[in-house]
Amino acid sequence: MTIFAGVKILDLTRVFSGPFATRHFAELGAEVIKVEPLHGDDSRNFPPKIGDWSGYFEILNHNKQSMVLDLRKDEDLHQFYDLCGSCDVLVENFSANVTRKLRIDYETVRARNPQLIYASICGVHTSVERKYYDLIAQAESGIMSLNGTDSDMKNATSIVDAFTGMKMAYAISTALFNRCTTNIGCHITVSMKGAAFDLLEQNLIASSVTAKNPEKTGNMDNAIAPFGVFKTKDTNVVLAIGNNTLWHTFEAFLQSHSIAIPAPMFATNILRLQHIDELTQCIEQVFTQYTASHIVKLVQQLGIPCAKVNTMLDVLADKENYEQNLLQIIQHSKVGNIVVPTGGIFFSNAEPVSYKESPQLPKQQ
Repeated sequence: MTIFAGVKILDLTRVFSGPFATRHFAELGAEVIKVEPLHGDDSRNFPPKIGDWSGYFEILNHNKQSMVLDLRKDEDLHQFYDLCGSCDVLVENFSANVTRKLRIDYETVRARNPQLIYASICGVHTSVERKYYDLIAQAESGIMSLNGTDSDMKNATSIVDAFTGMKMAYAISTALFNRCTTNIGCHITVSMKGAAFDLLEQNLIASSVTAKNPEKTGNMDNAIAPFGVFKTKDTNVVLAIGNNTLWHTFEAFLQSHSIAIPAPMFATNILRLQHIDELTQCIEQVFTQYTASHIVKLVQQLGIPCAKVNTMLDVLADKENYEQNLLQIIQHSKVGNIVVPTGGIFFSNAEPVSYKESPQLPKQQ
C-alpha cells in the first residue's frame, strides 16, 4: 500500500506507543527508519523469544528499516542531522532534558529543516521530567480504579500505549495534511496521561457532577445493562443490550424459558443498572442451560449482540478472522509461520498492506 509513498520518517521511539504509531505509516508506504542505540530497542529482548527474534518487537516494527547511531558521538550526531534535513517527520519519546542534552530537541533540529514535523510522546507534558509507562498512566488517569471488583486491577494489555500511538498517528497525519497547504512544519506533543483521560468514557464527567467515585462494576458496565459477562453451561459469553428495543426482544426470549421477569424492576436501563444482581441471576438461569456456542447462536438470531469470550487459541482458530483479512498468516524467515493482525483498516483505492519482516539490528563495523 503506497498512500504515504514519498514520506520519510525518522523513528527514535522505543518499546510500544511510538513504534506503534510509526508502524502504521510503514504499512501505508512511508519510508520509516528506526534509529536504535548500540544495544537496540529494549523490546528486542521481550518475549516471545526464539533465538534473537522477539515477537513483541516484530509486531511493532515490521515494514521498517533500522540503523544504529550513538547520538553521543559527534560523527553519528552529524549523520543524524543529515537525515533530519531530508526527512518529513521525526518521532521521539525521550524526556525533554534528554533531547536537549543529546542536541536533538525541536529547536535544534528545526534549524536544519523548517518543514520538519517533530512529534514527541511524553508521559504528562514536556515540562514534566519523570519516567512514564502505560502502567503509570493507567494508575494516574484513574482507569485502574474502575477495573476489578474489590481491589484495583490493571488492564491485561497496554491500552494507553496503543491509544497514545493511534493519537500520534492521527496527529502526524493531520500535520502532514496541513503542511501540504502551508509548507510549514510544527512540533506535536501527545501526552500519555492526556490520552488515557480520553479512555474514561463518562466516568470522569460523572464524578465531576456527583462528587462521588464510580462504583466498581467488574465484568458489567456502569452505564448500560445488561452489558457484560455471563455464565453458560461451559464458559462465558458477553451480552450487549444497548437500548430498550433490544431489551424487550431479549425479555421475551427469557420469558420463553419460563423465567419470571419482574417487569417494574427492569423496565428502564437505570432500573436494570440498579438491580444488576437480580438481572444477572435471571439471565444466567437461562444461559446455563446451554453451551456458549449454542446460546450465542440463539441470541444472535434475535439481532442481539452476543459472543463467546475467546481465548487466544480460539482467536487463532476462527476462520472468519482470516477470511475477512483481520489476521494474516506470515511465513517468517526466522521462526516459520506467525499470525499477525492487519489493523482492520481497508481502502477501496489501494492494495492491502504488504508485510515485511521487522529489521535485524545492523551489525557495527
